[in-house]
Parts: sequence; C-alpha cells; structure tokens
Amino acid sequence: MAEEPEGGRISKEDIREARRLQELFHGRFSQEEAVRLYTFCNKNLQDAINFVFHGEPGDIRNVIGEGEWRIVAARNNRDINQVLKNEIPDQVRQFGCESCDKVWWRRVPIRKLVSRCRSCKQKFDAIPREDEWGLAKYVCDKCTNEFTGYGAMGRTMSPCYSCNNLCTPAEILPPYTKRPRRKSWNVHSCTAHNCYNRTPSADNDDMINLCVHPKSMMKSLGRKVLNPSHLHVTTGSTVKTFLNQDDLESLYEPTLDDISEELDDGSDDSDDDNQ
Repeated sequence: MAEEPEGGRISKEDIREARRLQELFHGRFSQEEAVRLYTFCNKNLQDAINFVFHGEPGDIRNVIGEGEWRIVAARNNRDINQVLKNEIPDQVRQFGCESCDKVWWRRVPIRKLVSRCRSCKQKFDAIPREDEWGLAKYVCDKCTNEFTGYGAMGRTMSPCYSCNNLCTPAEILPPYTKRPRRKSWNVHSCTAHNCYNRTPSADNDDMINLCVHPKSMMKSLGRKVLNPSHLHVTTGSTVKTFLNQDDLESLYEPTLDDISEELDDGSDDSDDDNQ
C-alpha cells in the first residue's frame, strides 16, 4: 500500500486510478509514485497524464521523490483514451499454484497475463487456453445442443444429454458469482477411466484419460490442480491489476458435493458474460 500523502487519505478508488496511470506507462512508476502523481494533480487522471508528458523533469522528480528522471515517451491517443475510459484490453484467465494446490480465475491485462497466489505470494503466468479445465461448455456437433459439465480442453469427452453423442469441450467457463445458473438433474459422466460415473467409449479412445470432476480428481489424484501455471519471470514492470473483480470469484474452490450438471437446451440462456 502506498504511503498516505499530506492533505488527505487514499481511498481504494484512488489506488485504482493510480494503477491506471501505471498501466499507461507500462510499469514505469511504482504504485507509490503513481499515487503521488495522481494526488499531486488533485486526483485528476487526465491532469496527471499531462503532467508526466509535459511537466519539467525536476518538478516530476520532486513529486515522485526519484533521484534520476528518465524521459517518458509520449503514447498515442488510443492508449491514453483506453486508460481514461477504463478500456484496457483484458481477459479472464485461469491460474493454478501446484505447491499450494490452489486454482483461481483473474481478470488481467492482455499484455501481462500474470497473477499472484494469495497463499504463497508467488507470481504465475496464465494457464494456456488449451490446458484449461473446470466447468466446460459443450456444443454437440450432431444435434447442436449446448450444455455444461466438468471437462478439460482436449482431454475429456462427455455424452450429450439430448442424443448421447460424445462431445469435447468448446471452452472452459470462469466461475461467475452474479450469473444465475439453471440446474438440472443431469449427473456428470465422461469417458475417462477415473470418472466416478464413467461412460464407456465406443472407439476406446485412450487419449481421453482424465476426468476433472472434483469427486474424480480428489479420489484419483488427491489434488485440485491439473495443469499448474508456470512461475512468472518478472521484469520488474508488472502492474497490479485495477480491473474490476466484483463479478468473479477471487478463488475457485471446487466442491466435492455431487453437483448436478447444467443443461442449456438452446432456448434463451445467454453466455455473453463469459468473455
């Protein structure tokens, strides 16, 4: 947390605005320096940006308390407008810490897909899309039915609840807290040999070898993390995210309860918030 400057307290919103300033300059300033610049300019982000671009080096140095000032090159208007409108390109990505056996999802800037484990404080790179696992969206290529169930990209086949055709995951869905889910009595099943409710595969496809339903994972593997994240090799420029986390569960803890699978019959259920 940045130090409290003279003249007033620092709110959470002030910290978020300071991190936008950090993001614009790609980590050129520490969080404390960004807060000083932001508060010096009367907590006006546009004025802080103009001050960095056009202010005298000595004046900027006095504000941030830095002994040596490095020239900051002007960025294009699109980048500045994105920061001011909070439109920095971002993605919701999955992370997994092997040593702590923790899995979580985080909204992070596209240019820096990095998140920190809350238990061990290590920074990790996002898990590649092709290695994600969890609650998956399936689209049957035979009857076009859409449904959800546990799965791992490229490693799971589950039967369609309408026609029983075996389907592979189309994508893994982040756990949103504000999105209502329609429950059904469909029980998870897949072709993996470790699945607690296994569906035999007609072609005996040995590639499909792992069920990631929490009941199967804990019984066969004794852990929650399937594909751990790689440790992030820091360059010293990582900016803590200012992106809104309110619509995400900050930590995804799979339950061992016998959770019914969800069914989307293709009517009016929208996945627009699964960006």
